[in-house]
Amino acid sequence: MYYIDKNFFCYLFVISLFTFISAQNYWKIKQIEDEAPPEELKIVWCTININETRKCEALSQANERDQIKVGYETVKVECKQASNKDECMEMLDDEKATLTVLDAGEVFVGGRFHSLVPIAQEILAGGSNYYYSVAVIKKYGLAEVTSLRGLQGKNACFAGVESYAGWMLPISTLIHEGVMEIKDCNNHVKTATRFFGPSCAVNCLSDKYNPIGDNSDQLCQLCVGQIPGKWCTDADPYAGYNGAFR
Repeated sequence: MYYIDKNFFCYLFVISLFTFISAQNYWKIKQIEDEAPPEELKIVWCTININETRKCEALSQANERDQIKVGYETVKVECKQASNKDECMEMLDDEKATLTVLDAGEVFVGGRFHSLVPIAQEILAGGSNYYYSVAVIKKYGLAEVTSLRGLQGKNACFAGVESYAGWMLPISTLIHEGVMEIKDCNNHVKTATRFFGPSCAVNCLSDKYNPIGDNSDQLCQLCVGQIPGKWCTDADPYAGYNGAFR
């Protein structure tokens, strides 16, 4: 008869388990070391005007200088300029672009028509994540306007059809307050055209807001774009919030 120490089996099991785990870890490390270096990760940022493109190019240069990495991969930022945010959203939908910046109103359009989701949000000074929509005029101008109704027939500059603070909130407020009469339930551009005088609201003649091509150009008359095909679009000098202030 042979006497077998039970502790021997315990030690043997522990040693075998340790050897197995060590071998597995070595295999994983060896596998990582033997793999070919990963390809450079490319981010294609879609812009819509020269100012956005310049910011994107500055980011790309800073990234190239600092060699930012995601995991083991270096990141390359490439900038592509489109004519408007709708085209940018289509490029993301077709995987021809990776990122773009959208206004709160455009985020709805991106999710509704292009299956896009927001991945980052701008946080303003003080930690706030909201902003106000305000109407401004030149100092001492329009003294006769004492209520919302007084805006009828006046010239206006909007950040752009589809922008949240620059179009959706003011137009919906005028309608909700009973100041602006709805002329076409399916076309709010026509409703605004009947209320305001010659104005600038870029993209009001785009296919999305002018589906049958019968919108008046009244909301484009104050836009100043000189480049063919860019007038009254996101590339117009009066487009966006800064453009509206001009």
